[in-house]
Order: sequence, then structure tokens, then C-alpha cells
Amino acid sequence: MAMQLTRAGEYAVKSLVYLAAQSTDKRVMASEVAEAERIPVNFVRKILEALAKTGLVKSFRGAGGGFTLGRSAEQITLCQVLEAVEGPLALNQCLQPQPCEEQPTCPMSQIWIEAQRAVEEVLERYSLHDIVRLREARRQESMAIAE
Repeated sequence: MAMQLTRAGEYAVKSLVYLAAQSTDKRVMASEVAEAERIPVNFVRKILEALAKTGLVKSFRGAGGGFTLGRSAEQITLCQVLEAVEGPLALNQCLQPQPCEEQPTCPMSQIWIEAQRAVEEVLERYSLHDIVRLREARRQESMAIAE
């Protein structure tokens, strides 16, 4: 079986990248995110409400309500988003908060630790702002190719 994120993790990233691409004062409805990112609206609403509890998103109720980022897109990393939805990232069971009893003598332990650090390093390196910029660059490249 392939190692992969859950759909919730994928949708959380897409939803927050969409919010990050908006002007900072714009409140965005879950239905707008859902339509733009092709995600079921109930799933978006559930994810954004959960992320509001972590402070990554602000939620506003009533007329003129919606969602905004909880802080600047430059200050929110991909790792923070994924951990808010998925919980602590662990490539292997021995990297859980309570490691397995074989860790001190396991020949794979150091390899798993090194791989975990590499994944975390990459996910921490990219902010939502970086991802928005990458997405825009890709869109411009694909438009240039189409012409």
C-alpha cells in the first residue's frame, strides 16, 4: 500500500492555499472554496471549522461571515496545515510518540528517523505563500504552452 495523506489532509491544503490566494481582508465562504477547488462543500466546511480551532483559520459567522487565514500566508507552513488535520506525521510506527521497544537495537531505526526528518524539513520549508506563488507560476507556464 502506498504511503499517502488522507483526503482531509489534501483538502485542507487546497482550501488554505485558496484562502491564501485571496486578499487578506476578504472573507471567503466554504461554498466558494468548494467550488473553486472541486471539493464537497460539507467536507470544506468541516475542515475549515476544525482548522479554526487550531488558529490557522479565522471563522466569522452571520452576514458577511466566512473564513480567512488566522495569520499571514508566509507564517503558515505546509507541515503545520497537515499536522493540524492529520496529527503528528510519522513515517513508521517506531516514530510515534511512544516508540516501539525494539528501537534501541533495530537496524532500521536510524534510517526511519533520517527519512522522517527529511520529510518534515521539506514540509516546513514551504509556506502557503510559497505554494500560491508556485501555483501561479505553473498556471502561467501552462498558459504559455497552450498558446
